[in-house]
Amino acid sequence: MNLDALVTATEAASRLRGVSIHLIGMWRHAGKVTVRDMRGRSPLYRWGDLLQVERDTRRSPRSARNPARRAA
Repeated sequence: MNLDALVTATEAASRLRGVSIHLIGMWRHAGKVTVRDMRGRSPLYRWGDLLQVERDTRRSPRSARNPARRAA
Protein backbone atom coordinates (compact mmCIF):
# COMPACT_ATOMS: atom_id res chain seq x y z
CA MET A 1 0.00 0.00 0.00
CA ASN A 2 1.14 3.53 -0.76
CA LEU A 3 2.54 5.18 2.38
CA ASP A 4 0.85 8.46 1.43
CA ALA A 5 -2.58 6.84 1.09
CA LEU A 6 -5.27 8.22 3.39
CA VAL A 7 -7.20 5.62 5.38
CA THR A 8 -9.89 5.63 8.05
CA ALA A 9 -9.28 4.14 11.48
CA THR A 10 -11.53 1.22 10.50
CA GLU A 11 -9.49 0.48 7.37
CA ALA A 12 -6.21 0.75 9.28
CA ALA A 13 -7.37 -1.44 12.17
CA SER A 14 -8.41 -4.16 9.74
CA ARG A 15 -4.91 -4.22 8.24
CA LEU A 16 -2.73 -3.73 11.34
CA ARG A 17 -2.60 -6.83 13.52
CA GLY A 18 -3.32 -6.05 17.16
CA VAL A 19 -4.45 -2.46 16.51
CA SER A 20 -8.03 -1.44 17.22
CA ILE A 21 -10.05 1.58 16.19
CA HIS A 22 -9.98 2.64 19.84
CA LEU A 23 -6.17 2.47 19.94
CA ILE A 24 -5.90 4.68 16.87
CA GLY A 25 -8.18 7.17 18.63
CA MET A 26 -5.88 7.07 21.67
CA TRP A 27 -2.86 7.75 19.43
CA ARG A 28 -4.72 10.71 17.96
CA HIS A 29 -5.62 12.07 21.40
CA ALA A 30 -1.98 11.67 22.53
CA GLY A 31 -0.79 13.59 19.45
CA LYS A 32 1.06 10.63 17.93
CA VAL A 33 -0.93 10.83 14.67
CA THR A 34 -2.76 13.70 13.06
CA VAL A 35 -5.90 13.80 10.99
CA ARG A 36 -4.95 14.67 7.40
CA ASP A 37 -8.47 15.02 5.95
CA MET A 38 -12.07 13.94 6.48
CA ARG A 39 -14.28 11.51 4.57
CA GLY A 40 -17.74 12.56 5.66
CA ARG A 41 -17.49 12.35 9.45
CA SER A 42 -14.57 9.90 9.42
CA PRO A 43 -11.08 11.25 10.00
CA LEU A 44 -8.43 10.14 7.53
CA TYR A 45 -4.89 9.29 8.55
CA ARG A 46 -1.77 8.90 6.41
CA TRP A 47 -0.96 5.18 6.18
CA GLY A 48 2.78 5.74 6.68
CA ASP A 49 2.14 7.71 9.90
CA LEU A 50 0.05 4.87 11.33
CA LEU A 51 2.70 2.30 10.42
CA GLN A 52 5.40 4.37 12.12
CA VAL A 53 3.40 4.85 15.34
CA GLU A 54 2.54 1.14 15.42
CA ARG A 55 6.22 0.25 14.98
CA ASP A 56 7.31 2.73 17.67
CA THR A 57 4.65 1.41 20.05
CA ARG A 58 5.68 -2.19 19.49
CA ARG A 59 9.34 -1.34 20.17
CA SER A 60 8.68 0.71 23.31
CA PRO A 61 9.97 -1.03 26.45
CA ARG A 62 6.80 0.04 28.26
CA SER A 63 4.49 -1.49 25.67
CA ALA A 64 2.67 -4.74 26.36
CA ARG A 65 3.09 -5.37 22.61
CA ASN A 66 6.88 -5.53 22.94
CA PRO A 67 7.96 -9.19 22.49
CA ALA A 68 10.89 -8.74 24.91
CA ARG A 69 8.56 -7.56 27.66
CA ARG A 70 6.19 -10.50 27.16
CA ALA A 71 9.07 -12.99 27.43
CA ALA A 72 10.21 -11.58 30.81
